[in-house]
Amino acid sequence: MPKVSVIMPAYNAASFLEESVNSLLNQSYKDWELLLVDDCSKDSTLEVAKKIAIEDKRIQVILKEKNSGSADTRNKGIELAKGEYIAFLDADDLWESDFLEKMIPFMEKNKSPFSFASYRIIDENGLEFCEPFRVEQRSFSYRNLLHYNRVGLLTAIYHVPSVGKKFFDPSLKSLRDDYALWLDILREGRIAYANSEILARYRVRRGAATSNKKKVMFAHFRMLRNREKLNFLYALILTLIHGLNGLRKYKNKD
Repeated sequence: MPKVSVIMPAYNAASFLEESVNSLLNQSYKDWELLLVDDCSKDSTLEVAKKIAIEDKRIQVILKEKNSGSADTRNKGIELAKGEYIAFLDADDLWESDFLEKMIPFMEKNKSPFSFASYRIIDENGLEFCEPFRVEQRSFSYRNLLHYNRVGLLTAIYHVPSVGKKFFDPSLKSLRDDYALWLDILREGRIAYANSEILARYRVRRGAATSNKKKVMFAHFRMLRNREKLNFLYALILTLIHGLNGLRKYKNKD
């Protein structure tokens, strides 16, 4: 059984898929499996995925019967995962070669059920266009994370024996479903540990759902109100805080 199960949803990602998978293949830490789940792509994503999988038996390609969004696609991978740890790498993002080598011992040392790290932000051409998103090396409670989501999906790892298998909420329509999952993990009193090292590269693509700030803020507010059961004013204040922090996140480099 692999130590780490890596979940990779893919939809029309042929342009970036090979580079992203290579960032996993190039890991100095080798004890992993990749669950690459194609969400009925209309381009050559599936063909690229199958070609990659032939070359490494640790890679399993799963084709869904119908397109249903990233939350449900990740859930399919989680269902099939066999690893002690579950990590997430989207088909256009990148891990530094020592990501797993740094994160797994970090979690073991801290006995952490859930951890995340700092990361760089790149454009479609792989160029870093703003300051890295840095997290402070410390522990975070549910309340800490409720006030501001510091977790980048591409750096998030949870420990299955400590947490159980936790799934994304498809009803959130792939908006703030990752944030909702982190809160689910911490709601029962668990503590997350952040690694301040920059260990990944998050790609911002034109037309991505998260590029529509107004849509994301409405989704954020609804998630806090409906799932976390916060009162209207508290949910509104936290949504505004997240919005302001989001603007700072993409501050251009000098």
